Amino acid sequence: MVDTLPVGRFQLQQQRLELKRWIPAFLSSHKTLFVLLWIAAFGSVFFWQWNIGGSGFSIFAKVGPGRPMPKMRPFAFNLTDFGGVGDGVADETAAFERAILAISKFGKRGGAQLNVPPGKWLTAPFNLTSHMTLFLAEDAEILGIQDEKRWALMPPLPSYGYGREHNGSRYGSLIHGQNLRDVVITGHNGTINGQGQSWWKKYRQKLLNHSRGPLVQIMWSSDIVISDITLRDSPFWTFHPYDCKNVTVRNVTILAPIFEAPNTDGIDP
Repeated sequence: MVDTLPVGRFQLQQQRLELKRWIPAFLSSHKTLFVLLWIAAFGSVFFWQWNIGGSGFSIFAKVGPGRPMPKMRPFAFNLTDFGGVGDGVADETAAFERAILAISKFGKRGGAQLNVPPGKWLTAPFNLTSHMTLFLAEDAEILGIQDEKRWALMPPLPSYGYGREHNGSRYGSLIHGQNLRDVVITGHNGTINGQGQSWWKKYRQKLLNHSRGPLVQIMWSSDIVISDITLRDSPFWTFHPYDCKNVTVRNVTILAPIFEAPNTDGIDP
């Protein structure tokens, strides 16, 4: 008596034998190995660029609640306490202005901290105040409004004496400060995003009537610390401390496209 296998099992065993014979032959080809390595390398670069680009999904998605924000001043407030929404659509300019006005009253008491929680916070330019810490939580992103009409005009830089790109006035920075002391901008690698794409395009098309402004500019100030944040896509220079003393920049990531992002210098002291 001869044992026989059912047809389905017999075919499955035949397929497995064929697969065992095919795999070594496939991998023995140098061209095949080269193609596989090339695909793996390309895929790694693609996902890395996708992740740092701030769009789409992340293969290293964060799980669980974000890190608690440390209290670095005697007093601390959240932007939501002043009407902030953080949905990337609402105009948060008034919330920032109300918060900084409130913080300005704590200068003689050690200053105060403004926490920017996780979310996207769309705003026109605003001014900092002395004895202030601006703390960006993990996954917090301040977005600059792209309408240049919302960006205040300022006199030309004294170092130039004229407009950098046009005669006359220049646009101010998204985050600005003058004659300040003891200012800290830090966080858990939150982001300040100038959304410079529209600025760069209008600059190339010669549609701007004034020189572009930096992302963060502090002038005639002292004891400034910028640390543990990401600055990206500035309309013009990224961080510009002008005639300042005792400025510390530490653990800051600065991002801008390699092409078509004119004059997005990292740090211009």
